[in-house]
Amino acid sequence: MQLKNVDYDAPFVHQRTIRFGETDAASIVYTVRFFDYALDAIDAWYADVLTVSLYSLNTEHGLSCPFVHAGIDFQSALRPGDQLSVTVLVQALGRSSLTLRILGTQVDGTHSFSGTFTVVFVDGAAMRSIPVPGPLAERIREYQARCPAGDAPGGGRGALAGSVAP
Repeated sequence: MQLKNVDYDAPFVHQRTIRFGETDAASIVYTVRFFDYALDAIDAWYADVLTVSLYSLNTEHGLSCPFVHAGIDFQSALRPGDQLSVTVLVQALGRSSLTLRILGTQVDGTHSFSGTFTVVFVDGAAMRSIPVPGPLAERIREYQARCPAGDAPGGGRGALAGSVAP
């Protein structure tokens, strides 16, 4: 697998506007939509930073990346018209797993949500975990190194953006 040589922003930030149809009867974003926002940002990160989408990993390379963990903590509500920035940071890169830290922030700097999402790289035919392919692991480490230390809550990379799992 060969990745395209691209210039990408680190950290990667996916922008979106909250729409009326994403809200519930309380006129705030329906809880499950926060997972959509995180997964949209993760999918865009794969395409823009790794230069291979989750879909093409599956269809063109025979690799699957099922999520084995998805969790979100909520800090503040979102309403229609709010501008949301979803930042993707690498929390940990293991032998066959990748854990991403997701931070949702409004334009005014208000933290809306944070979460962790872990995928495992799997041989699509055998349905068994495999090591993260070399070119992907290399790009992930490069991205991790390019993310400024101050982007994680609390001002440091620590376990949020700088750890490597065994």
